[in-house]
Amino acid sequence: MPAIPWLVAPLISLLLQMPAMAWEEGDRQAYNNKMALLKVLVDGAKDRATSSGDLETLCILMSIGNDVTLRYVQLNPADQVIQTRLSGMRTDLTSCLAVLYNPLASR
Repeated sequence: MPAIPWLVAPLISLLLQMPAMAWEEGDRQAYNNKMALLKVLVDGAKDRATSSGDLETLCILMSIGNDVTLRYVQLNPADQVIQTRLSGMRTDLTSCLAVLYNPLASR
C-alpha cells in the first residue's frame, strides 16, 4: 500500500504542469479553445448588459480575454494576427470601462 502514493504523485504533478507546458510550446490550439469559451461567456454577458445593465460582468470577461491574449502574444511575439486582435480587444475593453465608470459617456 505505501507504494501507491509514490506512483500517484508523479501522475498528479504531470497533470498540474500540462497547461503550463502548452503555453511554453506556443500551443495556438489551446489559445483558440480558451478564446472560444470566453466568446460564449462574453456573448451572454453582452445580452445581460443590454437587458439588465450589468456591465461589470462584461468588462471582467473582456479583461480576462485581454489577459489570455496578452500572455499568448508575450510567448509568441511573431504572431501578428493575434497582436492585431489584442489591439482591438484593448480598445473594446477601454470602451466598456469608460461606460462602466462614466454612465453619461454612453449618451
